[in-house]
Amino acid sequence: MQYLLPYREQGNPPVVRPVVNVRLEYGDTGDWTLQALVDTGSPRTVFDRGAADALGVQIGYTGAETVTIRIMGVTRSAQVETVELSLPDIPGATWTAQVAFIKDPEFRMSFQGLLGTEGFLDRFAVTFNCYHNYFIIESADEFHDRIGQHLIADPVSSPDPQWERPTSS
Repeated sequence: MQYLLPYREQGNPPVVRPVVNVRLEYGDTGDWTLQALVDTGSPRTVFDRGAADALGVQIGYTGAETVTIRIMGVTRSAQVETVELSLPDIPGATWTAQVAFIKDPEFRMSFQGLLGTEGFLDRFAVTFNCYHNYFIIESADEFHDRIGQHLIADPVSSPDPQWERPTSS
């Protein structure tokens, strides 16, 4: 099923962006609902330190997986944790993923998270229509069945001409 969502104004000055409500659950320590930007340029799903604190994530514990990410033009340290995510506005949109929490408590964005490739876009298909200020989220499989099935039918015995490389004459 497809879910049409409006772009929302974020930041100062306000800019319309594809932002969704996301609910995070971390073990037995807590849950938190926040706003996150759907970001096709982000290689992973990332949340700020405030989200980590609200969930009860202990930042910097011995053995914690730490990664370096580049966000808003600055390299930052982040801690990777496995959380349960859901989109409260989309029934059944619940999944488990490894996400990164920015360690710096002073780091601020106009939203508390980025839904990137690893942890979000690897599970859902998102179609953007900025001209009309909306975007659509649907399961990757439903999108593929509707749009992309013909692209991988049998590329060896019946290649799709639009995917063939030009040959030199």
